[in-house]
Amino acid sequence: MDYFVEYLKELCPHRSEIQIREVFAIINEERPEDSPEQKVENAFNMLSTHPDFDNPGPSIVQEISEEINSDDSNDEIIAWRNNIINLHHEQLCSMFPDACEKFMWDFCQNQGPNLQMDQAIDALSKGGYVKKVVDVNSIWSKLVDALPGADPSYLRKEAEKLVMQDENSMMEFLNAAVENNDYPTMDEYLKNQEEETTLNFYKKNFSIDKFLEQFPNPETYFNSPNRPNPLLQPMLPPEDLNYALVFLYNNYRKIRKRHVDIVFKLNKKCLFASCTYLDHLPNGMKTERPLEPNPECRNLPLLQEIAYLKHRKLIRKVMKYKDQTYHQFKEEARVLGLLETCGVCGEDELIPEECFNCKKGCMFCKNCIQQYVEVRMGDGLTNFPCCNDCDSDFDVHVLQMVLPRNTFERLMLKIQSEEVKRANVDGLETCPFCEFASIPPTESKVFKCENLECLKESCRLCRHESHIPKRCNEIEYDEDVRRRTFIENMMTEALARTCYKCNKKFIKSNGCNKMICTCGAMMCYLCSQAITGYGHFGDGKTCQLFTNDAQIDLQRVKDNAEKAKVELGNVEIKFDPSQGIEGFFPTK
Repeated sequence: MDYFVEYLKELCPHRSEIQIREVFAIINEERPEDSPEQKVENAFNMLSTHPDFDNPGPSIVQEISEEINSDDSNDEIIAWRNNIINLHHEQLCSMFPDACEKFMWDFCQNQGPNLQMDQAIDALSKGGYVKKVVDVNSIWSKLVDALPGADPSYLRKEAEKLVMQDENSMMEFLNAAVENNDYPTMDEYLKNQEEETTLNFYKKNFSIDKFLEQFPNPETYFNSPNRPNPLLQPMLPPEDLNYALVFLYNNYRKIRKRHVDIVFKLNKKCLFASCTYLDHLPNGMKTERPLEPNPECRNLPLLQEIAYLKHRKLIRKVMKYKDQTYHQFKEEARVLGLLETCGVCGEDELIPEECFNCKKGCMFCKNCIQQYVEVRMGDGLTNFPCCNDCDSDFDVHVLQMVLPRNTFERLMLKIQSEEVKRANVDGLETCPFCEFASIPPTESKVFKCENLECLKESCRLCRHESHIPKRCNEIEYDEDVRRRTFIENMMTEALARTCYKCNKKFIKSNGCNKMICTCGAMMCYLCSQAITGYGHFGDGKTCQLFTNDAQIDLQRVKDNAEKAKVELGNVEIKFDPSQGIEGFFPTK
């Protein structure tokens, strides 16, 4: 079309390019069956039928439009008018890709076929226009559906970028993500979320009961000389030290900062000792300092210690109350004759709340059952008969009460997996990295684990981590690397010679076959025997003084490669380093 427009511009120099394009577009739409020459001729006739070339006046579209208004009932004229408006709409949308298409269509309809493109562009640029309503959530949802194993927070950020780009950008992003497989994974996201939840527990969501479950005797634990000081670890981020100091400043707001710094330094940056000292130090200020904002800190041991020191008084009260209540219950149970004895460890002063029993009533303490179950789980067993061999077992509710939550969830997953396997369901497959089992789609080459502690994607053919888009035989695993490296080392040894005197290894680059080591020893490069001079070489002798080193080295390398394969045995060599080795030893 551009060629014909340029041609018409030469024939009608007094017509603007916009007028010519509009007329040619009309003819192209109305008479598509005409040849290019006929279209150009019709366009020229249409452009030249309007007089006053020296003063073109309104656009040809406006002139024709005036003729149209005299008979609106003409279907052809209405169709022509709509084509002009549609052409204007397409042009404006291409110039303003972020504009709302409905707004642009209404704008073109209001202007009609008389729209002056230059004036319209100027008006839209200055006066503004309604932009597309961008739905980040819809793009994010599409990305999550296409990449279920990716970090959703990462996909959210990418969706926020893609909404400002054209429609093809999302497909380009997805194709690159699938091909390169370099995006943050869901596994990493969940680990980060779990880490964030743990850190926030000690920062914002602290609970004394949960804290005491983790640290039953916190005073002994945090004051132990065997516990590593989290502020004396190598490569400590400066933010961690600053976080500890801000805690001390905010916790002792009536003690001058320089005094806090001195105490902290004297106690070798030990927070526990520093707080114990500052608790007995008189206040040096009448009014409290303003609170200082806490910097960022991700040092878990440090956060645990600070959480205890911050709530130490309340924790001591709770522990004292629990201890008094426990002893009160024990005395009442003793009076009533309700104390029980563990059938394993023999502890004979257990209150009823401390006892758990098998289905036939054999009593055991919590610690004994927990250790017993964990040992059997370590052996790969999922059945738990009574510790007293009473032909009974433990109910699942008892296991739930005595086991930590993570351990119990892992046990349930293993039990469910074994039950599914015993059902012999067609198409059932298991995750190579955990006990999760499911029936993947037959057309999929990837097994997607839905166990929240695993979430790995594996190849259904080779049972390794997913390597899409590469094929299984294109991936080198640990055993393949070991085999290849063994052959490569043997091939390298074929090139090296060892001095018989000092055991130093060396490789000949050029020259004759009489080798002199740095220790002074002389030896033959070909047979590695000790020699005294050139008498070892010559005609009629086994070794020659000058030889084709490339040919000799190539044969030695090949021989050693074959020896290495024999030593490895009858195994597959996925990447054989001896293949094509001839190219590295030019013999000419």
